[in-house]
Amino acid sequence: MSSYAIVIGINHYTPPQRDGLKTLFGAIPDSQKVYDWLIGPGGLPAANCKLIQSGPDPLTPIKNLIDRAISDIVRTVVERDNRNADRFYFYFAGHGMGIQGDRENNGMCMADWDEYMRDAATLSSSEYKRKFINEGLFKEVVMWMDCCRTTKLFLTPGASPGVTPIGPNDNPAFMVAFAAEFRSEAFEADQLDQDPRGIFTSVLLRGLNGDILLRNGGVDAVDLINYLAFHVPVEAQNVGFSQRPEIINNLNTTQTFNF
Repeated sequence: MSSYAIVIGINHYTPPQRDGLKTLFGAIPDSQKVYDWLIGPGGLPAANCKLIQSGPDPLTPIKNLIDRAISDIVRTVVERDNRNADRFYFYFAGHGMGIQGDRENNGMCMADWDEYMRDAATLSSSEYKRKFINEGLFKEVVMWMDCCRTTKLFLTPGASPGVTPIGPNDNPAFMVAFAAEFRSEAFEADQLDQDPRGIFTSVLLRGLNGDILLRNGGVDAVDLINYLAFHVPVEAQNVGFSQRPEIINNLNTTQTFNF
């Protein structure tokens, strides 16, 4: 299977005293765990999976670095896979912000985010989803975003990189999972003998690693959606938080895919 992934984990941000955002603790280890699953049980070659983690000096990643990584994968699919790859994964852990008046969109904040760079330093989930789906280069698109969706600031995040040659997949199957509902927070919580981790990602990985009854030789995407919907609120309540995921998809029990 010719599949690709971009995995992003951002702990380091412009600090609040410089109009930025607080440091996180779980985004980097969460991204590492997702990457390890992808190149392990997920079956992706390491060469097809780009892991992008934040650093403090200079603050990275910025939007251009993400866009370049996406463009490199697109170029590979066009040249090596004849514009027709199987699946694309996009995972983000870090700070996020909801988009007022658009509950199917969310801003993903890059490391250089501050109140003056709020739009230029933010990725729009719906713009990137539109790119991944409308270009038709992948049969399946999976987006997992472990970040908040509060709407305390007015935000118009940056667009995705430009359109490339179109592939044959006019209606790819997709799963877009937000860690929290619109206007709500996503939380990190202490784990046994570990630093804080994102509640959503912890539940996601438990499901992918065998906590869901296997069907047809793998974890069914519809089963995973139902698993997240049930277990994320329970896990959050167990550590004193309220958090419910929101998942957008075009799947059903007869049209789905396996992980």
